[in-house]
Amino acid sequence: MAPRHHSFPHDLDLVEKVSTLAAERFAPRAERYDAESSFPFENYQDMKETGLLGLTVPREYGGPGVDPVTYVLALLEMAKGCPATALTYNMHANVVTNINQLASHEQKQRYFDEVLEKGKLFATVMSEPDSSFRDRFVLRTVFTPMAGGDYRVKGVKHFCSLGDAADRYFVTGLREGTETAQEGIMAALVPRSDEGITLERPWNATGMRGTTSHSIRYDTVVSADDVMGTPGQLLTIELSGFALGYAATYLGVAEAAYDFILEYSMTRIIAPSTEPLAHDSRVQRNLGEMSAQIRAAKLMLCEAAEVRKSGIREEMSLATNQAKYLCAEAGVRVTEQAMRMAGGSGFLKSMPLERWHRDALAGPVMPPSNDRCLEVIGRLVCGLRSATLEFQ
Repeated sequence: MAPRHHSFPHDLDLVEKVSTLAAERFAPRAERYDAESSFPFENYQDMKETGLLGLTVPREYGGPGVDPVTYVLALLEMAKGCPATALTYNMHANVVTNINQLASHEQKQRYFDEVLEKGKLFATVMSEPDSSFRDRFVLRTVFTPMAGGDYRVKGVKHFCSLGDAADRYFVTGLREGTETAQEGIMAALVPRSDEGITLERPWNATGMRGTTSHSIRYDTVVSADDVMGTPGQLLTIELSGFALGYAATYLGVAEAAYDFILEYSMTRIIAPSTEPLAHDSRVQRNLGEMSAQIRAAKLMLCEAAEVRKSGIREEMSLATNQAKYLCAEAGVRVTEQAMRMAGGSGFLKSMPLERWHRDALAGPVMPPSNDRCLEVIGRLVCGLRSATLEFQ
């Protein structure tokens, strides 16, 4: 098994609870979700029944309000069972975090109750066609003011994880008449049941197929009650939790592949040898390298989560970008290495290795992409100003 780390304080019981659920319930279903490109509804029902949907809901609103280290370790265990479940959960959980930073007291009570009491799921939709987080992000979705404080929201978003499963969408856009995000970026939590929300392009991807990250077109009226914060306020809140959750997810994929190939190496005997593969020095070298990659990435992940408690933006940005880079790279490298070690069998769908590798391929390009992470890290260590996400 991959090494466990107890040097960072966290809720061990909760992490173990998620680990058990992921191993016993999520893992047996993961192959089907991948094959069908279908959302893991059963996994979310399990989490609803076990009280895990609201991990990031603050305690003052009735949630567990878990600390950052507990959150990333729980997400990592979730990913070992079903990567698509972990990735979509991270979207949901960070929308909850955004609500806590943006919304009014009344909105928080209403939205958090929807999560804790009704099992509602929230999706975030910031990505847009023909825009990239690798450069200055250009928002084309428009919030047009209407009488009574409502807004007409019009635009197209893509890579919307939980696309056909979310009960609400965290939608961003520019207030009509403004030209920059600093001046006019707005956010609303839009009910999926509202008229004018259309599935534009069904999700059909190489990996993370169970995330159902569809493209969605919005041409709908949003109630003033569902608009959060003031124009420009979104850029003042802390958004790095998304990237840290991605890091945990892809490291979880790496750990799953490592655990699998370690067990395979310790039990598999190939003629004419009479000993398991683990007795071969070449196999030992590979396992040693994989173990070191995972341990280093996991320590960085936990450190980055711990640094979030400080609230110091530059330190948080540096640690988060380092963790995201290391964990996403570990996901790709470890899953590929495990496939090579399994030989031809590793390419068969009777083994989960090829599925994990396909899932891991998404890691380095998810925002912030690993190229962007390295650029931000480089600027920060040089003492230069840097922002992971910059808007036009």
